Amino acid sequence: MNGEPLPIHHGFPLRLIVPSWYAVASVKWLTDIELIEQPFVGHFQMEKYWYEWRRGSEDAREPVTRMQVRALITEPNQGSESERGDITIRGVAWSGVAPIERVEVNTGGAWHQANLIGEPSRQAWQRWELVTRIDASGPAMLRARAMDRAGRVQPEHAEWNRLGYGNNSIQEVAIRVGD
Repeated sequence: MNGEPLPIHHGFPLRLIVPSWYAVASVKWLTDIELIEQPFVGHFQMEKYWYEWRRGSEDAREPVTRMQVRALITEPNQGSESERGDITIRGVAWSGVAPIERVEVNTGGAWHQANLIGEPSRQAWQRWELVTRIDASGPAMLRARAMDRAGRVQPEHAEWNRLGYGNNSIQEVAIRVGD
């Protein structure tokens, strides 16, 4: 992992990675593989790794598989201080269904399109960056949202599910802008 032997807490001796799916599908401590003709009926696969919603008067269930579209701000950090003027906002975005098409950032007014860095891929983080200007001193709220090429847009608020899986609501990072 990252050029080093896989540590035990990450699945040594071998971990099977399922690209574009949440890590719950990436089996740790793999020692052998057995092909079976029906879905595996393990505790976590049948009882835990499921979205469970109440839709009207009906219960709905769906297995946790592909990652939801999401963008995160990695710079600046929560609670950091910045000078007035130009500010660089950086982050990563991903989707398990399609490559990221765009990332937008809001600093308290309109949404602004960030620049995507590198080639879009459904199986890797999409780095992004926006250089913008903040002229007002005081607290500022930075927000980022992503859209993928399949037309999925990161929601303002994630849809509730019983175990809280797949939360992809828009991230907010509070900073302070000095004089």
